[in-house]
Amino acid sequence: MRKSSLILSFFLLLFFLFFAISLIPKDFKKEEKIEFYIPKGSSALEVGYLLKEKGLILSEFAFWIWCKLLGVEKKLKFGYYELSPHLNILQILNKLIQGETLKIKVTIPEGLSLEKISYILSSKLGISREKFIKLSKNPKSLKEIEKYFPEEIPSSLEGYLFPETYYFPKDISEEDIILTMIDTFFKKINKEIPNWKEILKNRNLSFNDWVILASIVEKEGKLEEERPLIAGVFINRLKRGYKLQSCATVEYIFNFEKSILTYEDLKIDSPYNTYIYYGLPPTPISSPSISSLKAVLYPEGDYMFFVSKGDGSHYFTRNYDEHLKIQKEKK
Repeated sequence: MRKSSLILSFFLLLFFLFFAISLIPKDFKKEEKIEFYIPKGSSALEVGYLLKEKGLILSEFAFWIWCKLLGVEKKLKFGYYELSPHLNILQILNKLIQGETLKIKVTIPEGLSLEKISYILSSKLGISREKFIKLSKNPKSLKEIEKYFPEEIPSSLEGYLFPETYYFPKDISEEDIILTMIDTFFKKINKEIPNWKEILKNRNLSFNDWVILASIVEKEGKLEEERPLIAGVFINRLKRGYKLQSCATVEYIFNFEKSILTYEDLKIDSPYNTYIYYGLPPTPISSPSISSLKAVLYPEGDYMFFVSKGDGSHYFTRNYDEHLKIQKEKK
């Protein structure tokens, strides 16, 4: 009986020693970050093997046993991580369970076109520009898109990809990037302009037209304080049946690559050329800021024209004669 107790005690001691040793970090002194990737569908034992191969843990078997004991075998989240050999198994496990994946900082400035946004995302995240643009221009193919646009899904998501600083997982898909940016758009307008639906209804303005107008104001208005005046000009022109005659909409045709537009450029046949076509262009031309979105909802002034001063600010005039006078004085 005593012999059996001794054997049991011996094995219990080995058991506790094993787990005590398994909690020792691979290298106390080594704090360098090692990039580690868990492929989708990996088992706990496979993850343990990958961790050991990367020099992050001492034993894949110990890792698997801890997963079993804690009941987290199926809770390890796939993706890229930054881990260090000075972390012990439980600390590493916690990061993998919480899904603390490697995040990449991506800043999307205000007023960029879909094309320009795709370049930033491609260079930072390595995604396919072509796929990103294709999905953005075919929003009906996106999962759960109806929850954002329950009434009518726009023909393009240009303008709805909110300009913001994001921290995207390294392995994020093109589709998930788009959905994240749209989700941010709606969260921002609901927070900053909670009564936007009521205002649009009172102004008899559709949701898409609001974003289109705001995207034009964003490109035309360099100074935030002038944006309500610029929005006022465009709204007044629409009400009176004038063409918008916005240079920004023509610049969009050239992907904003032309610093100066010629008179020939203003004759180009495109639905985005508001010098030859009445009304709004078919889609937004950039991703507007909250400032520009507010400007369209709260326009100011009874002006019909504006002319650049050359320093980012503008002259605003109420009639064509005043407009011509300003133009002559500028020359």
